[in-house]
Amino acid sequence: MKLPAYVKISGINYTVVLKKRLEDSGDACWGVTDYPGATIYIRKELSEQKQRQTLMHEMVHAMMHEAGLDDIYNDEKIVNPLGNMLDSTLASNDLSKLY
Repeated sequence: MKLPAYVKISGINYTVVLKKRLEDSGDACWGVTDYPGATIYIRKELSEQKQRQTLMHEMVHAMMHEAGLDDIYNDEKIVNPLGNMLDSTLASNDLSKLY
């Protein structure tokens, strides 16, 4: 599985970049979204499944940000379950025929 080079979120092209080491506020992490730069960084050493799950997680952050949910778009208690459910739903269903 290869991650896409970019994902479109609310009309904005977010570039997807694999990176060897990622930090968020000084702590190692699996993914980071740079909202002003419209870039999603994913840790390169993760398994393909974890890369995909992390991309979904970061996409939820970006969707909430682009929707103007400034008070909650970085709330991991909300983003974690939504990202996991998005990944599971997309992986379990062939929705490509809808588009």
